[in-house]
Amino acid sequence: MRSQFPHRIHSQQLFCCRCRKVTEHGVFAREPYSTYGGMKPHIPLLCKCGQCSAAFVGFSNEFAFSRPAQAGDYAKVYGHSRIAAGNWLYFKGTPKPGLVKSYFQTSEREIIVINYGNGPDQKIEREHQDIVEEKSPEGYRLLPAQSAQTLLGDNVYHVKRDKFGFAVGLVKDGDKDKLAVLLEDDSVLFITLPEPAQNIPNDKLSGLVLDKLRQLFAEDVNRVSVTVGQGVVYLEGLVRSYLVRRSICACINNMPRVRGCVDFTKIVAEPGITDSWIENKVYLCLESFGHNVFDYKVSVEQGRVKVSLHSFEDALPRDLETRIAEIPGVQDLDYSVVYLSESGVQNQDVCDELEQSFLNNPRFQDAKIKVSYVDDHYLLEGRVRSSLQKQFALVNVVKKVLSTSVENRLRIIEGK
Repeated sequence: MRSQFPHRIHSQQLFCCRCRKVTEHGVFAREPYSTYGGMKPHIPLLCKCGQCSAAFVGFSNEFAFSRPAQAGDYAKVYGHSRIAAGNWLYFKGTPKPGLVKSYFQTSEREIIVINYGNGPDQKIEREHQDIVEEKSPEGYRLLPAQSAQTLLGDNVYHVKRDKFGFAVGLVKDGDKDKLAVLLEDDSVLFITLPEPAQNIPNDKLSGLVLDKLRQLFAEDVNRVSVTVGQGVVYLEGLVRSYLVRRSICACINNMPRVRGCVDFTKIVAEPGITDSWIENKVYLCLESFGHNVFDYKVSVEQGRVKVSLHSFEDALPRDLETRIAEIPGVQDLDYSVVYLSESGVQNQDVCDELEQSFLNNPRFQDAKIKVSYVDDHYLLEGRVRSSLQKQFALVNVVKKVLSTSVENRLRIIEGK
C-alpha cells in the first residue's frame, strides 16, 4: 500500500502496535499536500513506523495538524496556561471547565469571572501565580471526558491522574477501540472510547455501505468491491466517471460511524480522449459564463485537471465544479475559486465597452473574447480563429486603453 501514498507530508510520534511503543512515524499522502494552515477533511493518510515499517491508515480530520473546524473546544488549565476572556478554563479538582467571562490581574491578585453553564457567573480571586509551563497555548483536551474528540497530536491533561501528555494513536484492543496517550512520565495509557465513538463491526459496516451503494449507485455497484477495517472503507474496481467516483466517496464519508474512505477505483477509459481534448472542453465551459468568470488557468496531465479562476460574489454557478467533473476523461479535479466584489473591480465599464466592440466587429466573427482588469493590467481571455485575430485583438485593446499593460491569453482554435 505504501506505493499508493508516495508523498511524505509530515512526521509524528505515534503508537506502533507491532513495536508496542511510541515511535517516529512518517505520514504519507497520495497527493503532495501541505499541513501548513490545515487540511481538508477525509483525506486518507498512511502512517508508517520508522522502526519496523508497520503501517496503518488514518484521515486528515483525525490529526491535530489538520485543524478541523469540528474539532471543538480546548480548555486552559489554571496555572499552566495564559488566560483570556472567552477561554474554557479548568481548575484542578473541579467537576468541569467553565467559560471565562473576564480576567484581571495585578502583581499580587488574579480576578476571574467564570460561568459553568448552570447558574450565575462566579467570581474567583486568587493570589497571582506564575505559569509553571505552557506546553500548549491553544489549550488541552481534558481526559477521559474528551477522549472521543481528541485528535492525534493533541496536547491532553488527564484529570484523574493529574498528568499532561499528548495523543499518539487510535488502536484496537480486543473488541474495544481505544485512544493511546503518551503521558509526561513516558507511560502509555489506553482509554476506551465511549460507545458512540466505537467502530462498527466490519461485516455490519460492509453491509451498510453496500446497501447504500446499491440504493444510490445501482449502475456502478456491481463493478466496485468494498472492504472494511476498523471503520475504514476501501474501494476497488471500475466506475464510469470521475463525478461518480467522487460522489461515491462523498456518500461513504457522510455515513455515520465511518472514519473515512480510501478510494482505489479506476475510471473506465474512453477511446480517443486526450489531455488536450479535456483541456479544450474545460475552457469552453469556463468561457460560457461571460464576464462572471475570469483570470482562469487550466492544466491537464494524464486526465488530472487543475482549474483556478476568479469570479464575482454570488455570480458563479454553484454547479460549475460538477460540470467540469462530468467532462469525459477527467480522472481527478483540483478546483479553486477566488471571489471578488464586483463593486471593487476597476475599469469594468472600459472592459464591457471593449467586449461589445469585439462583438460588433466583423473581423472577430466567430471569436469569443472577454476582457477583465486584474492586478493592475487588462486581461484578454477566450478564443479566436487565427493568430491574426489574436494580434488584432491585442492592438485594439492597447489603442483603446492607451497602455501596454495588457496580457493576451486568447486561445487559437482554428476552424471554429
